[in-house]
Amino acid sequence: MASLKRLGLSPLRHLRTTLPIHSPRNLHRRLTPAHHLPLPRSYSHTPTSSSQLTQTFAPVITQTPVFSADPAQITILDLPADFYKAIEEGIRTAKKRIVLASLYLGAGEGRVATALHAALTRNPALRVHILLDYFRGTRGSTNSITLLSPLLAAFPTRVTLSLYHTPAVGAVIKRIVPPRFIEGFGLQHMKVYAFDGDVILSGANLNTDYFVNRQDRYIRFGDAPGLADYYSDLVHTVAGVSYTVQSPTELVPPCAHPSDPARLDTKTLRIRAAAAVGAFTQRWFDATAPLRTAVLDAREATTSSTRIPDTLVLPVVQMAQLGITQEQGILTTLLTTLGSTRTSPRWNIALSSGYLNFPAAILNLILDSRARFAILTAAPQANGFFGSKGVSRHLPAAYTHLEKKLLRLATHSGRAEAVTVNEWRKDAWTFHAKGLWCTPPADTEPVLTVIGSSNFGYRSLYRDVEAQAVVVTSNPALRAKMQKNLDMLWSHSHPVTRHHLETDPERTVHPGVALATRVIRSML
Repeated sequence: MASLKRLGLSPLRHLRTTLPIHSPRNLHRRLTPAHHLPLPRSYSHTPTSSSQLTQTFAPVITQTPVFSADPAQITILDLPADFYKAIEEGIRTAKKRIVLASLYLGAGEGRVATALHAALTRNPALRVHILLDYFRGTRGSTNSITLLSPLLAAFPTRVTLSLYHTPAVGAVIKRIVPPRFIEGFGLQHMKVYAFDGDVILSGANLNTDYFVNRQDRYIRFGDAPGLADYYSDLVHTVAGVSYTVQSPTELVPPCAHPSDPARLDTKTLRIRAAAAVGAFTQRWFDATAPLRTAVLDAREATTSSTRIPDTLVLPVVQMAQLGITQEQGILTTLLTTLGSTRTSPRWNIALSSGYLNFPAAILNLILDSRARFAILTAAPQANGFFGSKGVSRHLPAAYTHLEKKLLRLATHSGRAEAVTVNEWRKDAWTFHAKGLWCTPPADTEPVLTVIGSSNFGYRSLYRDVEAQAVVVTSNPALRAKMQKNLDMLWSHSHPVTRHHLETDPERTVHPGVALATRVIRSML
């Protein structure tokens, strides 16, 4: 059992797909007020060495696979157009493998399929593997399968299309829940794009708005074959317990039901998927043991001959429905470690999420912390559901309700000045950027960022399939890039207060929306 907890695994018998909503603990704990965030610039810059960082983040490093990275090969992209260019370049230059994991391929994105077709035609040795979500990928008459079926037909031995189906949805739920709402039970949410030895990690899907006017985050790790192997193996592992698409009308389930070969056996799927992903996490934890040991041992060394990589990448996955809770374990360790320091000034933590819906596990750490938190989220007008039809048009108001609750709890816990919220807004754009940045006391640039698919919300932690990476660096140039990206995101935002949200008539939330938010919060 101890080894399972170390790897972020929990026994399946403790799993449940609907989780209760708990009230945060220690709401009356009083902490010394801090200045407003994001990162203050009044402190003198104090360089942070690799050994100091290793010492600080050792509790995190002990739990994850560990890769060293060349900071000069890490590119932080700022805009959707940059993201599309990177995807296009990766497809065009790949020689042996392209591995794409996304929620879906948008109905208007024939460019990606066309680029893949051209690359496969040019390079006979090229193999392409695409992993999408079953429900999002099959929604509508024009969908991911219809867009990609010409590739399957043209290159049947060189293109693989897999659709992950959550084991939380069985035949009964499919019959009674509309297709658009069934996705709330769990999705394949990873955004991983690998081209030979390069990897792009993002929160962005392969859809036109993510290439044009939907702000997200994107980091490209160039010349990183070990990291590319890790993420390729992750995608292949999840694909191994997913539907295989043979044609638009032939989807082969990973676990056929005994009474119907075309029907998915979700009970067997849960067991097999948990075993497969558990073996994957153990395999890569063991494979990176030499570097992990060297890094942790070097933190105690004092000789000048001891060299620690100045940049480490620590990948984590979260699949709570399968008992895989690495991300939650890492966030808990990280926020506890940085929030317990009694130094003054304190650690500054910036946290961004397009959908602000912290579960109690994270909310408690924010409210009980001694660190200062700057939180960035979408203004209602920048929420992807703003102005939509049907029930979903109420979602921006639901997130306003959760935002009010966060600020109210921060006030009650004595953290009103140490937990600030900004809302992002840009005309005709939507906001989908998520991430975490950690800046040491008396410093001005982050030494750590988290990049990936997770929104740090209920669904991310308890329902969806997520992939993240923690990047730790003492490299000045990379730290400057991280700060530049952080500044860019915050430059399109404005601070909001509890008073503003509770008194502005435009931010009034109907009681019915507030009640519904509480009922379905774990699906938001």
